Amino acid sequence: MATEYKGSRWFSANPSKRWAEKFFLLYSPVWIGIFGTVVATKAYESFRDVEYMILALVVSLPCVLFPLLFPGEADKGKPLSERYWVKANIWIGLFGFIGNYFWTHYFFVLLKATYSFPVKWNLNQVPIMLYLITHAYFMSYHAATTPVLRKYWTSMKPGALRWIGGVFLVLALAYFTAFMEAFTIQSVPYYHIEDRFTFYTIGSTFYMLYFVISFPMFARVEETGDKWSLARTAIDSLGSAMIVFCLCDFWRLIVGGLGSIDSSKMPFVY
Repeated sequence: MATEYKGSRWFSANPSKRWAEKFFLLYSPVWIGIFGTVVATKAYESFRDVEYMILALVVSLPCVLFPLLFPGEADKGKPLSERYWVKANIWIGLFGFIGNYFWTHYFFVLLKATYSFPVKWNLNQVPIMLYLITHAYFMSYHAATTPVLRKYWTSMKPGALRWIGGVFLVLALAYFTAFMEAFTIQSVPYYHIEDRFTFYTIGSTFYMLYFVISFPMFARVEETGDKWSLARTAIDSLGSAMIVFCLCDFWRLIVGGLGSIDSSKMPFVY
């Protein structure tokens, strides 16, 4: 993240980005509340394809529809291609899609973590509704961590100390995010995890590979005053995803999986 030392701040100096960050943060408790209510009441027990898809759309679509229908002052009159929230959705949408389509299979094979939702609408063995729900999850994660990273970078003078501290901050945020997601899904019976303790600890270390890359890369989008095109945004997201892809496969080759598995096989072509 290339934020310059110009005085400590949480939110972006870019009005369009600042408004979007605040919106995504304020919306997060709303979708989490909806999702939490479904889990707490066990309403999901009667859900099938249609109900799960409705839930997924309810929690994910506002990330696009609200800023489209009720734009902030900084975005009024601007083409969609110049609004930060559009670029944020593109970045997270592409990154999350690749994560679900490809990286989920590393969890299936290496971490022995699977799920058995009673649905038939799948894409590459992953329920389609999870692609949408992931968008809400990842949007909230990145909306929350970007201000933290900005606060750190704008509070420290440039130098080796800031760089080293930034690395540790990203690692801490990434592990905390990965662990908390893994821990909070334990009450959903459709997730099957053979060794929960190992999954929560070692598995979270694997999962954090996503965010070690995505948190600082996403924070760069229109952070220093330069305008990003939609193409640049998409390329940046896809490039970040490729780095994560490499890290996941290095884990497969070097660390292997939990228990006795043939980690020499590619997880998504087994």
